[in-house]
Amino acid sequence: MAGETIFRFFDLPAELRRAILTQLLVLDCIVLPKQTFSPPGPLNVFLVNMQMYQEASAIFYSQNDFTLNVRAHRLPMHLTTQGGFLSQEGRDARRRVRNLTLRLTRVGRDFKDVVGPALSDMVLCGSLRVLNVRLGSSSRMPPEFASQMVPLDPVHDPDFMRWPPFQALLKLLADPYLEVAKFEISRGHSSVYCPFHEEECSPAIWATGWGDDEDEDGMPIRPDFFELDWKAMIKVSGIEQQIASTGEKASTWEFGIFSRVTANSFQKPSSPA
Repeated sequence: MAGETIFRFFDLPAELRRAILTQLLVLDCIVLPKQTFSPPGPLNVFLVNMQMYQEASAIFYSQNDFTLNVRAHRLPMHLTTQGGFLSQEGRDARRRVRNLTLRLTRVGRDFKDVVGPALSDMVLCGSLRVLNVRLGSSSRMPPEFASQMVPLDPVHDPDFMRWPPFQALLKLLADPYLEVAKFEISRGHSSVYCPFHEEECSPAIWATGWGDDEDEDGMPIRPDFFELDWKAMIKVSGIEQQIASTGEKASTWEFGIFSRVTANSFQKPSSPA
């Protein structure tokens, strides 16, 4: 119609476009799982054109805090079925996530076989650089340790950290590509974790389920967590040398790639015949 003016978003400076998209796309927290791994929020902006998708998705995946909620006895099926966050179809999207909080109730075979490998792939082949693992108060180690409710000396009783899924978790936290790696446990935890946090603990705290109230999404309502010293756990678990060897191999592999690229870049071109 006559007199109408058209606002051309892409005529704005890149800095102003980023500021607008940040206001639109950076949310308080994005909780997974959903039935399919479809980013929440104003999705229509992703569908405008390729340039908008590239600019908007870069902000969405890098600046939002994602929470992967696996607080169930068994891994929710829709995490691994087609379109789920841990499915093959969700791989490219999850590799773009930079900040992730993982909520667990137990560290079992599902973590070792499914969740752990997916997160390791997000670090090695993707953008994951900030990882916070939160273990709920209903977390359980193997049955032989669940009944131990007295403080343990980790030097004399390190067996619970030799449980293979738990070692897989420690190896994930030790990944050198992670810029921030935290391991937290709720107040109502087994005493086997007590030597690894600074806060004072007691049997009364172990017996309570503080922080176990859940909201409509099944997430804890502001629970209190203790931060665990996972590096000390690694020393006690006996896998320190394995992690060091893996790190050395990764560094050697990276150096080899860098050397070949550098050599090719500065190679003197052959003279024409």
